[in-house]
Amino acid sequence: MKYQISKDFSFEAAHRLIKNYSGKCSNNHGHSYRVRLTLEGEQLETTDMLFDFHETKRLQAWLDDKFDHATILWHEDPMLEMLQNFGNKVFITEKNPTAEHIAELIFAQAQALFENESVKVYCVEIGETCSSTARIMRQ
Repeated sequence: MKYQISKDFSFEAAHRLIKNYSGKCSNNHGHSYRVRLTLEGEQLETTDMLFDFHETKRLQAWLDDKFDHATILWHEDPMLEMLQNFGNKVFITEKNPTAEHIAELIFAQAQALFENESVKVYCVEIGETCSSTARIMRQ
């Protein structure tokens, strides 16, 4: 038998897509991002919980530190240097800062945060708008 728990988080950030992209998202714009972390395991703890929801807040702390009220930019974006010179909070990505790539980054961080726990990261889902989400899942 497998158990899963999910916890929702949020952060506010701006980004723009310019790597091989010419649509309207090439303009700098912001989102109220929603993140759903799903953890999975086969054994309940002695508390009869898979994992304490309170412990998942470690991910929110990382999201707040790295992404909240930041501009998320591809490392070759010409706007990067200007924002840094003005002292703006910037998160630099190696890929276009799409919802899919941001989900990859969060998934990797969640794996690192919970690697010594009895659970595994099963899925990270990120919503940019009320109708647009991206998901990355463990295989």
